[in-house]
Amino acid sequence: MKLNLRGIDLNLLTIFDSLMDTGKLSATAADLGMSQPAVSAALQRLRLTFGDELFIRHRSGMQPTPRAHLLHTDIREALHLVRRAVSTEPMFNPATADRSFTLLSDVFFESTVIGELLNRMSDIAPGVRIDTSPLAPEDPASTLTNLKGDLILDYATHSSTQLCSAQVSVERLVVIAARAHPRIQSAPTLEEFLSEAHVILSRRHGRLTSLEYALGNISLNRRIRATLQSYSSMPIVVANTDCLATVPQRLGTLYEQAFDVRCYPFPVAMEPVPVYMYWPRVLDQDPAHRWFRQQLSAVFASGEGVSG
Repeated sequence: MKLNLRGIDLNLLTIFDSLMDTGKLSATAADLGMSQPAVSAALQRLRLTFGDELFIRHRSGMQPTPRAHLLHTDIREALHLVRRAVSTEPMFNPATADRSFTLLSDVFFESTVIGELLNRMSDIAPGVRIDTSPLAPEDPASTLTNLKGDLILDYATHSSTQLCSAQVSVERLVVIAARAHPRIQSAPTLEEFLSEAHVILSRRHGRLTSLEYALGNISLNRRIRATLQSYSSMPIVVANTDCLATVPQRLGTLYEQAFDVRCYPFPVAMEPVPVYMYWPRVLDQDPAHRWFRQQLSAVFASGEGVSG
């Protein structure tokens, strides 16, 4: 018949183990930070639990019965296993791990970070996979708090007591234009910038574009010709039109190498845009999650991910 442990106070086992070592109620009380009457009461409960006297009073202390000696080996081993399980920090071995991490971000981070991150992990963590997912337009932080994602990379701030965060980089903005643009062949002035047509990203912040949000909620009176879903469409559209687009510097550099566009400094003096990493607070001490955050932070710190 299987014993129901719910009917047993497992705290009594530590008292039993101490009594076997000390042989005295007073010494066990001191050892466990209890009062002597409390130890005596616990001994009575132990006797009822095991149906044996367990300890007989003797002039030298409490003498274990034969049943107590038989019990002690198994109880001590069980307590040792429990102590080891509780005190040992969970381990994560990236070399043998078979795990995936879900990163929520836009195409900017997907394009500039994932490649270097995969290169870093190819030898040290061949079984670790990365899944990317777009940021929810309304409340991306809820994806993390519901544990449906591991990390958010974003320039926007997300306030929640259930999230941890760290600034991992900064990003400057640049303007891209077609190489054969009829009017833009050098760094545009603000007047030139505003006089041209623009393609922008879908608005994530109410009536403000991502650029206006990054500039501190300053509304720019630009002529917007098209709203695109993703950064990845911008260089194709710009290369084949007279429209301008504003993109993060790292993307602009990549686009200049791959498409028929040129990169120019943004015409308004502004502080670099901070880049933040967010993760669920409940995973803050998880060894695997902590390791993944360290790898991602290392990509930013190396300057090979998002440029600062």
